[in-house]
Amino acid sequence: MPEAAARPCDLAVLPEGATAADLEAAYARRGGQLVACDAARRLAVETLAAERALIDAWARTAA
Repeated sequence: MPEAAARPCDLAVLPEGATAADLEAAYARRGGQLVACDAARRLAVETLAAERALIDAWARTAA
């Protein structure tokens, strides 16, 4: 499994005594972080699938 697929996402956390402004800022930041994390995981999975397809194709021609 590619490291990027297993790496946990970095997500914004509210500070103690958070205000409404902190909540809004963290909400927006988390949205961006989730999109970036999903894209990284998707790329890692697509890369793994492509690698396996290449190995399978090579194994068919080598046999």
